[in-house]
Amino acid sequence: MNGTETEMLTGHNILCLATDPWHSIWRNRHQIMSRLAQANRVLYVEPRAYPVNETLKAWVNSERQDERLKHIADDLWVYRHPTWGFVSRWSILDQVGLRLRILALRQVLKKLRMSSPILWVVDPRHGNMVGHFKESLVCYHVVDNYTAASWRSAQARAAVETGERLMLSIADLVVVTSPALLEDKKPHNRNVHLVRNAVDYPQFAAALKSFSGPPADVTDIPQPIIGYVGNVSGKLDFELLDTVACARPNWSFVLVGPVSKQDSAVRRFAQDHPPNVHLLGQRDVADVPNYILACQVCLLPYRQDDYTQRIDALKLYEYLACEKPIVATDIPTAREQSQVVHIAKDAADFVQKLDKAVESTLPEQRTLCRSIAMQNTWHQRIEQLSFLIQAALSA
Repeated sequence: MNGTETEMLTGHNILCLATDPWHSIWRNRHQIMSRLAQANRVLYVEPRAYPVNETLKAWVNSERQDERLKHIADDLWVYRHPTWGFVSRWSILDQVGLRLRILALRQVLKKLRMSSPILWVVDPRHGNMVGHFKESLVCYHVVDNYTAASWRSAQARAAVETGERLMLSIADLVVVTSPALLEDKKPHNRNVHLVRNAVDYPQFAAALKSFSGPPADVTDIPQPIIGYVGNVSGKLDFELLDTVACARPNWSFVLVGPVSKQDSAVRRFAQDHPPNVHLLGQRDVADVPNYILACQVCLLPYRQDDYTQRIDALKLYEYLACEKPIVATDIPTAREQSQVVHIAKDAADFVQKLDKAVESTLPEQRTLCRSIAMQNTWHQRIEQLSFLIQAALSA
């Protein structure tokens, strides 16, 4: 960007086809859309569509459009598909449901006076929605190695792979979150760019300054507290967590975030884990800094597979903003910050690195963590995205 300050994207309509409900754990799409809505009009479409046998609910409940459309902030709305916009394993019925969802969404855009939107697609399976809204631009946001998600069925992974090929062929702009994803996608689209995850640094800096003690549900948990704040899903190494927690029975391992039910390993760990492991569930995004600050050490306990080799852990930037010691498995997102992250090669080494991290109070390390966080803010990412979108619109 030639080192000059980028003019923020302003005055556009943005239609985001999301993969998460608005009130789920906040990910990069929540951060990006909430900021773009400060100078643009954003409609965030939640992902769920209903099986055809649930269409009766629409007829019984007479669901209205205004019940599906929620006003979140001045220029930010959240919308969920109507029950009668069903999905089906039968191709003909599924196409009917898709058409109904498109028609309903067009009505909402008309109601909000959002014409020629920038279409922002996160889930590649939403490629069948492209081309129906007179889009000014199609942006495909690749945040994970979708086809390597082990918790999905083979059929679901095949559908994702088909959708990915389509999205890469039709997108005007492709944004990826890690260098490995950049290398993967560059051969398939001429306009692919790396935009990393980041942190709401002002929020975390303010929390760090005003922190007066742990949240109420952490107060009685014995210290030291070893914490993970994020989605408790199949990307975590539960065998590692089990081994490490058993090796340090007097320490508390606290996992803050929604517990995914998609993966059998997650379900087993949620039902049967060591007594010093505490699963607190999802907490409000505004409270996340205080949970991280309550930890003596923060974790990135990821499995090592094709999925985690391509992630850019958003929580890493948040840990850094809280100036916390971090212990991680040996994956690229941790390796890139090895000057401040303790990287473990196996479970025994993980325990040793934890021992070291618990005693880690060097002020220069905290200063370095803060410096890295300050260089990776969502404000900077929005500037970068604004430049890329404006260039793509001009082209």
